[in-house]
Amino acid sequence: MYNALLVLLCCSFALTAQQTVVDTVAAFPKRLEVGVGFGVMQHDIDLTPNRSTEVLQGNNFGVALRYFDHKFVGFQAELSYSEAGWQEDFGEDFSELYSRRFSYAEFLILTQFSFGQGAVQPLIQAGPYLAAPLSDDETLPAGFTPAETIPPPYYGTDISFRLNYGLQIGAGLNVQLGALTLQVDGRYLIGFSDLIKGGETIALTSRRTGIGGHVAVFYALQNE
Repeated sequence: MYNALLVLLCCSFALTAQQTVVDTVAAFPKRLEVGVGFGVMQHDIDLTPNRSTEVLQGNNFGVALRYFDHKFVGFQAELSYSEAGWQEDFGEDFSELYSRRFSYAEFLILTQFSFGQGAVQPLIQAGPYLAAPLSDDETLPAGFTPAETIPPPYYGTDISFRLNYGLQIGAGLNVQLGALTLQVDGRYLIGFSDLIKGGETIALTSRRTGIGGHVAVFYALQNE
């Protein structure tokens, strides 16, 4: 009999706790927001064989959609025009750096965790990106002539169209002011795919990296 009473009490407590969680989530306002964003990132490339590379600054700007249906967890999708690339130092014989600059149409989906109850809420977020190249601009130092090798160098060579994908992670703040939300965060990018197809040139691996910051302003379309 006592065991039966204990089971009933445990079940009652579990149901009460579950209902409390459901009520809390249901009470949290669902928020759908659209926004615009701008970012600056220092880009580089991880090359094999190793090269003496330097960062190249690129900007990105675009539109975003954000949705929170839970107190702490939401999703953010961004579609942007992004610039990326890298530079190389060929040594004292050349006064200029070699540079390769790409532009991308980039789609990013972030899972965001936002903490706090007030107007200022710390956030962390992470998610995959997919980028389609739009243009490729190369600058060769004056007087530099690529060596003839097999396979050939990528200097002075057109790079085939290749979708680029990887991961972005970030941390920052949401500042909520009524229907408007200002988001400021730092971001780190790591590419999982090669920019240059292996076997076409001397580059065996060629993967993007980047670190920078991003600012966005959102307007709430729904706040129930």
